[in-house]
Amino acid sequence: MKKLGIEELLTWAFTQELCKVGATGASPAGCSDAWSLMVEMASLGTLIDRSPNSYGVIPDFIVTDDPHPDALLVGDAVKSLARRGGFEIAEGWNPFPEWSDELGLIAADVAAAIRQALSRRDAMNGRHVVSLVATHAILKAGPDWHADEPQVRMVMHRGKPAWFVQAKAKDSFGKMRCFEADGYDQRKKRPMKGAYRKYELSHSLVSSALSRLDWQLWQDALLVLYTELKGRLSVVDLLPFVPNRQPWVRNARAASSLQQIENA
Repeated sequence: MKKLGIEELLTWAFTQELCKVGATGASPAGCSDAWSLMVEMASLGTLIDRSPNSYGVIPDFIVTDDPHPDALLVGDAVKSLARRGGFEIAEGWNPFPEWSDELGLIAADVAAAIRQALSRRDAMNGRHVVSLVATHAILKAGPDWHADEPQVRMVMHRGKPAWFVQAKAKDSFGKMRCFEADGYDQRKKRPMKGAYRKYELSHSLVSSALSRLDWQLWQDALLVLYTELKGRLSVVDLLPFVPNRQPWVRNARAASSLQQIENA
């Protein structure tokens, strides 16, 4: 039996075998259809009316054999991920443990990313995980988890550090509301009593946090698929798989070690 990792198995199934499901076939009519598609491609620069098959893969132009039974098992296992229900984000989830966050600015962006993920009904359900697995099997790479560490900078106003102050006012319903206002007294040319300064990140981390969430969902899905397919395949012996849920931590440690060597 051939030894493959779970990622290699998925790539083989989705790029070489599952495209045979719903394929045209090698009959004369099939050749005619394929020729029409080629003409369409040449004239329009794209293909139209080519719906994906039940595994989410565009059928091949012409094939002469059926998909391998192991690939169908793989495809069915991936589809079954959609029935596993929703996924939850653990309390205290921190996708950026390699960076310090003394002011809580990174945590604020992570919280915004969590709110965004939870607000999208498709972002945390099984169908999203199926899409992740299939997409990255075809791309032969996982979600991009790399992120640049942001700098902490003071909030500026017209090129100068801004001042803020807490103020109160009644809203249209007559209720007293607190709000943040400009804390610099333009007449006296100085900060108002109780004014404070604020800090911000040089760039948002919301998108990067969502990408790292996708990475962890993808790794968890690979473990589920490995567990379900191990020992069930006829020509593939799956290699052991241990999910790598935080490759960015190892990457940061390696970079730190290299920096220490360079400074020695």
